[in-house]
Amino acid sequence: MFDGVRRAYMLQILYVMNTVEEIGTDKALELLEKSSQRQGVIVARQMKKTLPEGLTSIEIGAEVYRRFMSETGAEISVHKQDETSVTFVINRCPFFEAFLDVGVDCGTFLNGLCTHLTLPSIQATLNQFDPNLKVEAVLTREAAEDLCLERVYLSE
Repeated sequence: MFDGVRRAYMLQILYVMNTVEEIGTDKALELLEKSSQRQGVIVARQMKKTLPEGLTSIEIGAEVYRRFMSETGAEISVHKQDETSVTFVINRCPFFEAFLDVGVDCGTFLNGLCTHLTLPSIQATLNQFDPNLKVEAVLTREAAEDLCLERVYLSE
């Protein structure tokens, strides 16, 4: 399954790269953000049907993040957790591998990938549960043997 998911992301990445070439970076990123917002509403609607009752906001945020990333094919686990945040380690990421497949130097561009492709979709989903839930990249891998850390937290 991981390879099939990675191939789907390859197509999306190539499409975004071609879109950037055709209409420019700013407009392409604006359209990607708009798409992320719509995706967040759809994904949240689906997840709300199966989330357990009685979870705190941070528990909801952690579960939504875990499901979102796991369902994309990423291999994740909890790295650190407290009352207001959960930090996840991403050991294997189909987005990262898809960028390598299309020849993008992830060590240079990966923060852009997380900032513009994955995190806006996750953030848009979290917003449907609690607007104070936030997600951020803490550490971004620069090589295949590295890992990423991403944190879900409650803002003030």
